[in-house]
Amino acid sequence: MRPRLAPVLLVLACAAGAQPIGHPLPPLPRAFHARLAAADVVAVLRVERVDEGRLAVRLEQALLGAPPAAFEVKRSPLRPPPLATGDRALLLLRGERPPYVLADEPSEVIRLADDAMATRWSEAASGALAARGDPAALAALYADWIERGPASLRDLGAAGREALRRDEMRLRGTSRASDGAARIGVAE
Repeated sequence: MRPRLAPVLLVLACAAGAQPIGHPLPPLPRAFHARLAAADVVAVLRVERVDEGRLAVRLEQALLGAPPAAFEVKRSPLRPPPLATGDRALLLLRGERPPYVLADEPSEVIRLADDAMATRWSEAASGALAARGDPAALAALYADWIERGPASLRDLGAAGREALRRDEMRLRGTSRASDGAARIGVAE
């Protein structure tokens, strides 16, 4: 029985090795303006307590909406955000009142390591909120992030520019990236 099984296993092993591993480039993050569009509240918060299915947070700075000074955020126990008691984060939240729900995926949560990072992300989010609805202003903001931002902002800037380019091409009914890029002021 073993001699017959060996060729079958060899063929299966070769076939498995010939399968493509996947796309060679990792996917771009979701465009920040698309993430903001899903949010009712954008705020810098400090995590006071992590419970099963909830985060108790204290407001440090509200960038959008008017959340109370302290409130709870619902979270999935199966896919929790990478936050612990004492962490600061820029959170995008949905809902009219607490308990709010995270608008971002756990991998998109922006944990703020220090005051400089909190300032940088607050300014970036404020700029994106101010530019909402204006593709040319968003393109300029994203270009600035790419040029001067840390890696996380550069990645979001690139994803945002690509999303703007795709949106413009879809609206114009064209498939050439240069057509959409020129219209919104995005260099190729």
